[in-house]
Amino acid sequence: MSTISQRLRVKNILIVIVTFIAVFLIVIGNWEFPSGRYYNCRDVDFHPDVPPQVKIECRKLIKEKLDEERKRNSDTTGYIT
Repeated sequence: MSTISQRLRVKNILIVIVTFIAVFLIVIGNWEFPSGRYYNCRDVDFHPDVPPQVKIECRKLIKEKLDEERKRNSDTTGYIT
């Protein structure tokens, strides 16, 4: 291979890489994130800026998950699932 064809090959590879990165950044930039405020229910009792309604809903969710886990664990007959 001559040096000219090697340079063209490297140039083409770099163009493909740069194009891929540009398309990736455009896609990430246009990604629609849901609007609103989200709270982590694990921190709800310790964080002072959480509204009372959010605390109530988080406690309901935590209670539901615990009830599901207790039911799942009580249904077992000693076998590992």
